[in-house]
Amino acid sequence: MDERLRDNLDTFAAEHGYSGRSEVIREACQSLLAEYEETDYEGQRVLATVTAVFGYDKPEIERRMMDIRHEFEASIRSNSHNCLDGNAGCVETFVVEAPYDDVLRFIGTVRGADESVSVEYTVVPVDVMNAEVSDLKSP
Repeated sequence: MDERLRDNLDTFAAEHGYSGRSEVIREACQSLLAEYEETDYEGQRVLATVTAVFGYDKPEIERRMMDIRHEFEASIRSNSHNCLDGNAGCVETFVVEAPYDDVLRFIGTVRGADESVSVEYTVVPVDVMNAEVSDLKSP
């Protein structure tokens, strides 16, 4: 763990009433593991939007995102890369359609690209998505 991450953890712990960084790490690990427990989506095909935010001019992260695109290209339906105003950072957005387990693996891979990458995502079963789209069609 680099010094910057340790400092960030210590600051976060102090600001949020944790006894120390180990308590923050324990809670974060429990939260992450809970996300990967079996859910109602197990065994289903899902559609996910995954957004990764990271610093501007980080060629090693951008290269890793490109590797991820190649690794999961059969499941990626859409991908875009945008730079924030004033070079404040970069946003990589993916739309992924795959079995739930594959989507979880994709999300984990993006999260693991670099410790400075912030990842947000939503997951929807494809059959629910198809029903909602059908409801929008005119008779």
